[in-house]
Amino acid sequence: MDRRTYLATGAAIALAGCTELSGPGEPDTNNEHSSEDESTDGSADDSDGHDDSEDYPELVGTFDDFENLDEWWEWQDIGSLRADPSRSYGGSQSALLTSSPASDGQVRVRRELDEPIDVREVAPGLAATTDTDQGIVRIQLQDEDAHYVEYSQQITGDMPLTRTNFGITRVRGEPDLSEVVVLQVIRWFGDDAEGQQWVDDFHFVPRPTSGKVMLQFHGGYETHYTEALSRVERHDFPATTFVPTDRLREDAAVEGDRLTHDQVGELADAGWTIGAQSANGTHLGGVDSSRLEDVITDPIDWLEDEGYDDGARFFAYPGSQYTEESYELVRDNYDLAFAGRSPCQGYAGNPHLCSTVSGPSSPGEAKELLDWTAEWGGITNIAFYKLDDDATLEALDETLAYLDELASSGDLEVITSAEMADEYVYG
Repeated sequence: MDRRTYLATGAAIALAGCTELSGPGEPDTNNEHSSEDESTDGSADDSDGHDDSEDYPELVGTFDDFENLDEWWEWQDIGSLRADPSRSYGGSQSALLTSSPASDGQVRVRRELDEPIDVREVAPGLAATTDTDQGIVRIQLQDEDAHYVEYSQQITGDMPLTRTNFGITRVRGEPDLSEVVVLQVIRWFGDDAEGQQWVDDFHFVPRPTSGKVMLQFHGGYETHYTEALSRVERHDFPATTFVPTDRLREDAAVEGDRLTHDQVGELADAGWTIGAQSANGTHLGGVDSSRLEDVITDPIDWLEDEGYDDGARFFAYPGSQYTEESYELVRDNYDLAFAGRSPCQGYAGNPHLCSTVSGPSSPGEAKELLDWTAEWGGITNIAFYKLDDDATLEALDETLAYLDELASSGDLEVITSAEMADEYVYG
């Protein structure tokens, strides 16, 4: 039985008539925080049936289970599409998308709808996995003029199929989202690269039409206390810090760059939620299987013993990296978990892969990210890491100041981890 049963750095650019936010990601895997996103098994645990009493838009739920591929076809012979009965999310098969050098390393499939659909209050998602280490999967929702809104998310291989939370990262033209007539799924593997991408369970989740933002601080760094606390307090925003409990310092006399126990307490007293990372702060993909459960679950005991029970519900994957085994342990022990690299996600169709984006690392990026969220709605979880240089601090200041401006005018709302868990999970 589950222990708990409760429920690339981006900038907006214009090109070829498109508006695009290259879903802000995290630093590369050589650093303490890198970006990667994952899938899991296709069991009902990933998408429990929603409460029919909820007033969700009509489209919410599975839209296409890929049991019949006759309505899908390869776009301009780019890549190939076939059914794969050896993998599925919930039915008898999934759709296997395959690229080849002849297809320039990409694959596109599309479905033209008999009747238009209204997607103004929903966000699309897929269950997905791949045979490569990772890759970006894109979903385009097009109107009759081929104007579209594009959702994307980073998918990692060597995982069973699981639902993944997609966020808006590109808009072309002025799409009429009340009259979408084409669904398109795209995966690019690299120039002339070969690869396979499995997709299943094309679904829709509700989407907040007014933008929501969560402020997160990952890694348990002392700068979250010395630099971030006063800045966040100045604007009276809630925040969550995810701490590697084994790397916290007993007191300031202990050498290191992590928070002390007293500093964690002061953050909590200031209203911050104290959440968990792996106990030692390392990427879960590199933890020995014999130690994995302790690394993932020991932080819960520490947080509860210290009186931070509210935060013991929430977990952030270091570097957004994990394996099938570690994902399942997180799923069994936490209410929400955060990884990914896309802004403006809808409700969490999978609450254990809530998308995050790296906090702006230089001035100018914050305004674009927050404007994007204010314009397109959805939920943007902004993750800051070690605040150790002037540019990063200036970017944090800009983020908080502009967020305050947009929140004061009613264009954005700052939410907590608990609010996301209680109000913005579909399932």
